[in-house]
Parts: sequence; C-alpha cells; structure tokens
Amino acid sequence: MRIGELPRLAIAIAAVLLPAALLFAQDAPIGDVARAARAEKAQAPHANKVVTDEDIGPQLKPVAETDDPAVVVNNAARAFQADSMHTCRNELTNNSGPGSFTESVREVAGPDRTRLVIDRRGQYAGHSELIIIGNDLYSREGSGPWARNTTAAPIPNVLPEALWGRYSGGEIKLVRRDVIGGAIAFQYETKYHPGGVSNRDRTIDFWIGINDGRLRRVQMVTSETTASFIPPTVSRDTTTCTYGPPPEIKPPM
Repeated sequence: MRIGELPRLAIAIAAVLLPAALLFAQDAPIGDVARAARAEKAQAPHANKVVTDEDIGPQLKPVAETDDPAVVVNNAARAFQADSMHTCRNELTNNSGPGSFTESVREVAGPDRTRLVIDRRGQYAGHSELIIIGNDLYSREGSGPWARNTTAAPIPNVLPEALWGRYSGGEIKLVRRDVIGGAIAFQYETKYHPGGVSNRDRTIDFWIGINDGRLRRVQMVTSETTASFIPPTVSRDTTTCTYGPPPEIKPPM
C-alpha cells in the first residue's frame, strides 16, 4: 500500500472525518466543519453491523525482530483504531511559501468522549477547540465563546494519514530499536515516489512498541524538487501517541 495510490474517492471521504481536515478548513470554524461531517454521516443509510477483527483489533502482544514488518504495522493500526483511551500529539510543518506549522492534541477517553485542540502558526494562525461528549459537540475559535450542538455523533477513531491503508510484505523494513516516550520500540521504514513521480520522495517511519505492539509514533516526510537551484518543498507530518486515561474531559459550559 502506497498512500499516493489509494483511490481518490476513498481519500476524499476519509479526509472529511480526519482531524487533518479540520486543520486545513481555514475558511470555516471548526464547529461548522465537524457538524457538517456529523450531519452527512447521520443521513447515510445504516446497514446491520457485523463485528469482525477489523472492529476489535488484534490482541496486543510483544513484537519480535523476526516478525513481518508489514504485519506488525497493520496490526498496530488496527489496535489503535480499537483503542478508547489515548492521547496523540500531531505536528504538521510545510516550508512552502511563508511556511506553516500546525500542532494538534487529540485526547480520547472512551468511544464517545473526545477533545481536540488545534494551534496554527504562520499565514493561517489561529486556535480551535472541539469537545464531543455523547451526542453533544462543543466548539470555539480562539478565546471566543463556546457553541453547543446536541445532534453530534462520536468522531471515528481515525488513523494518521500514513496508516490509511494496509501495507504488503516487502514494502516496509526494520531499521533499529529506539525509545519513544519511555517505551522501547522497533522503528520501521518505507520509501517511495508518490504517484510514481521521480522528483517526489516520501519516507514514512513507524515506531511500534516492542512489549505491546502499539503505535508509538509515525512520521511521514514528503519532499518535491522542482529545479536544482531551488530548495525542495518539504512537508513533515508527525504523530506521537501515549496510552491510558487522558485528563478528564468535561462539558465546557
């Protein structure tokens, strides 16, 4: 699986639900974006749910150096989606034009309790907050007042972009042992040219806990060179996660 090769429609649908979509919705308040996504989901037809391993994730277990890297990463992605108690910090940078930096912290304290805080610097500087508790959605921009919507649905426990699809054998290699946030981890890596464009390079690194197989960090670096005398355009997307109950998430109003 290569990110650039996923069907465009699937990526577009996923982007509606991802925090990254909120990061780039510069022209609409975060609450409006989230409410629109929830409303669209609520209007979609509902099929009878069949619970599979995709829903509950694999059993967490230690990882060995001899394990297939693709299986390790895919299992970590499934376990992350099934987890309901974690905190993830994302940093997104881009040196194009004036450059930009966005930092977001997403806290999950159950299947229906989430807090998302976004800080943007650069051309589109700003601060946004979003809290979902059950069917209640609270949002605000900057230091403005909180707004409440009572028809929200829980935000899906979506994955970082680098884990949107599944990887196949041979696409990922084991690099080394490392320590992330006090957890011993294996670092895995894949490199390719998105869309098959030779002057566009992407490197994705995954840090998976050795003792539990959990995703600890994922970093995707994409660079594109347009001319030899111009520095390449580089974007860096890094997500670091810890597990366990986050600070209490309460209604802000």
